[in-house]
Amino acid sequence: MLKTGQFKGPGSPEKSIGARQGNNSVGTNYLEAPASTSNTSKDSSGASSRAPASDHWICHVVETVITTPSEGSVTVLGGSDNGEFPYLGEIKKDTKYPGDGPSLVCGSLILEVQGQRVAGYTQRDVVAWLNHCTRNGNPCVIKTAPQVWKSKASGEITQQF
Repeated sequence: MLKTGQFKGPGSPEKSIGARQGNNSVGTNYLEAPASTSNTSKDSSGASSRAPASDHWICHVVETVITTPSEGSVTVLGGSDNGEFPYLGEIKKDTKYPGDGPSLVCGSLILEVQGQRVAGYTQRDVVAWLNHCTRNGNPCVIKTAPQVWKSKASGEITQQF
């Protein structure tokens, strides 16, 4: 049982700044980031929603389905053992893309392999997971984000990390 004035922690119902500090004011939720006036819009209920900027990396995420007949068809570089996100190296010609989906691009950051987020994985772990998912020619979904793209707003090539 808590004594009077003790804070219960992040799971407690008192989530406003005022309630945490002992004030009786109704504050904003301390878990919410302050909304800026740019890129915000109000819906019919009056709640604001943020639309991602067109230059943000999340707008450039590509989901690709591949099948590989053998291990080593896709080379993975980087990884947490090198202090980097895993990214695509060489992609051999025997990599197949079922349907009309997009193809993999060398140098793209690997975000997910078959729904498993791989940020923080070592290069060896990403390769092992990719080989496991594509075993026996099974289709595998890979989410990637390009490291370099052309900015729509300025028309110049920018490099994002």
